[in-house]
Amino acid sequence: MPANFYTENRDLKFIMESMLDWPAIVALKEQPGAEDCPFEDAEEAKAAYLGLLEDPVGEIAANRFAPRAEEVDTIGCRFENGTVVFPEGLERNLKDLRDAQLMGMTTPREYGGLGFPETVYTAAIEIVSQADASLMNFFGLQGGIAATIAHFATDELKAQYLPRMSTGEFTGAMALTEPDAGSDLAAVQTRAQGGLAAKPDPVTGAWTISGAKRFITNGCGDVILVLARSEDPAKKGGGRGLSFFLVEKCDRVRVRRIENKLGIHGSPTCELVFDECPAWLIGTRGMGLARYTAWLMLAARLAIGAQAQGIAQAALLEAERYAREREQFGRPIREFPQVAAMLANMRVQTEAARALLYATSEIVDLHQGAEARGLREETRRYGRVAEALTPIAKYFTTEVANRVCYDSIQIHGGNGFMKDYPVERLYRDVRITNIYEGTSQIQVNWAVPRLVRGDLDALIETEAAREAPDEELAALRTRVGEARALLTETLAFLKEKDAAYRELVAAHATDLFVDVYAAYLLLRQAERWDYKRKVAARFIDGMLPRARMNRDYALGARIEALDPEV
Repeated sequence: MPANFYTENRDLKFIMESMLDWPAIVALKEQPGAEDCPFEDAEEAKAAYLGLLEDPVGEIAANRFAPRAEEVDTIGCRFENGTVVFPEGLERNLKDLRDAQLMGMTTPREYGGLGFPETVYTAAIEIVSQADASLMNFFGLQGGIAATIAHFATDELKAQYLPRMSTGEFTGAMALTEPDAGSDLAAVQTRAQGGLAAKPDPVTGAWTISGAKRFITNGCGDVILVLARSEDPAKKGGGRGLSFFLVEKCDRVRVRRIENKLGIHGSPTCELVFDECPAWLIGTRGMGLARYTAWLMLAARLAIGAQAQGIAQAALLEAERYAREREQFGRPIREFPQVAAMLANMRVQTEAARALLYATSEIVDLHQGAEARGLREETRRYGRVAEALTPIAKYFTTEVANRVCYDSIQIHGGNGFMKDYPVERLYRDVRITNIYEGTSQIQVNWAVPRLVRGDLDALIETEAAREAPDEELAALRTRVGEARALLTETLAFLKEKDAAYRELVAAHATDLFVDVYAAYLLLRQAERWDYKRKVAARFIDGMLPRARMNRDYALGARIEALDPEV
């Protein structure tokens, strides 16, 4: 029987089938029974969503993408005579995605896409990333680029580009960062129409873009979203002078080189040069950073969280398999207490991260659905939660994935350091996840002001108010309540501190929130699956000491740096 990365992942399958509010998602996303909707009711929509995850996504990920991953990593992308050359395995992977009609999963149906919810896309990204993390940088990026065009571009641009992105004829890229403007995007210097007092062509409406971009994932793609300076910097400096543009690959867009990287070898990271290439404005001038880039980055961060989740799942399974098969001193190494504890902690952390990831995806779907329906109050409420929770999910999933890959190598011992085992590749691939699309430090700096402001208070209060169905879960809820009190104390303290102090302790405050919220999510899961009682209990056992430590650090941190020359 063929392998399947969806049906074999019992935790993912459980969440998708039992833990999500599909009636609410479908009610906002679809119009069941309408002429242009393929579904008669929410159950039919849910069956179609989950059926896609099983076949083709789970099937081709396990039986085609995963077996090619080593070859793709070993050969990598090459730069020859000014052209990016893909390894044969990657070309076959992309063809499989096109043939399975998966390149337009979230693109509106009117443009040839499937129009599926973000939560389904998140699961598909996790599954693809478990097979080959580098392939996700095509598959996951495609949806974010297409969604941005669908959300903000003119009808003409949508009609011109979205159908070809849905079929996979066109792939996408976002060109934001520059040699001197990485995380500080307000410092972008790439120019639109030569810079000062720029105006588009009065006949065609086209602009021209000139400048250089660096660290561009799939920069050789066909459709590139570019952040560029369109306004006079003397009048509108910093982020206020930036606009968002669509550029189609042409002879005025040149790949100068591709990076020689630690991992993700199947995904080309390019340095691009724009030489007065034609470009089309997306949205309103001067809102490129504040609105459109911010919107795209939230989608990208959720996708990177799913990528990390898939890598963590792969590393966990490799560690569990090796520990079963590897014998020392006459017994499998999984029977040794320290190895058993490592495996248990890896699984608990992986499942806690997945719980947070899909709770976030659900909120994103509810926000997008409410916005599409013009429900102003729901859009505002869900949007505030999604904006705060998405960077936290990206932070937590990527940090967990890095730890799981580290521990997986440790369990493999010396073999894990060799290229003979997949964990060596997973360890290299995962390292970028808590760096690109915003480092972990940027994620927590974004999250903490929103935590202090109370944007996620209602989320915690709703979970805390749930009635436990029995004494065992009630006792666990009481223990989580102790950590919640520490979180409340910490956020109240930080409310009175300045921005520099908040940034210093941002990771500790965020970790404290994550521990409380993930514990509640696991307890909710435990009401529906007895196995999750063990997971929740073990997570809470470790969570309480961490919560106390994080509270103590947040309340008494030293802000001065140590300089050996002073």
